[in-house]
Amino acid sequence: MKTRVFLVSGRNPEHRARAIDQLLIDHSNSGKVTLLASAEIFAVASVQLQADLFRADEQRKAQGTHVLRLSPGCLCCSSKLVLTTHLARTLRLNQPDVLLVELESQSHPEQVLKLLKEPQWTDWFADITLVEGTA
Repeated sequence: MKTRVFLVSGRNPEHRARAIDQLLIDHSNSGKVTLLASAEIFAVASVQLQADLFRADEQRKAQGTHVLRLSPGCLCCSSKLVLTTHLARTLRLNQPDVLLVELESQSHPEQVLKLLKEPQWTDWFADITLVEGTA
């Protein structure tokens, strides 16, 4: 079975977080879910919000969602190696049915989409949907 991928983009990390929460709700009965989340929100979050984010990640893990926070950077430019390394490992070891990938505000969604449509990934992905995190 191939993995369904959702790329969550948008300038505001809080809006992306809400879009991710909704996708997690929508796909709660879709099998194994993996979230490759951006660490960008930690740069702008208060100490309390950071603590809340860590708790939210722990709750997601307890509910069976595999959560991995990605290092900062554009996933098609400066962090391309990070993305491809984590993707390959996640697909091989976790074999998710649904994969959510949060793109940082400076990422280029269309370029990441193009990257994930390269031949090396065609056997892994059922479809890739670009989701805009909005207010």
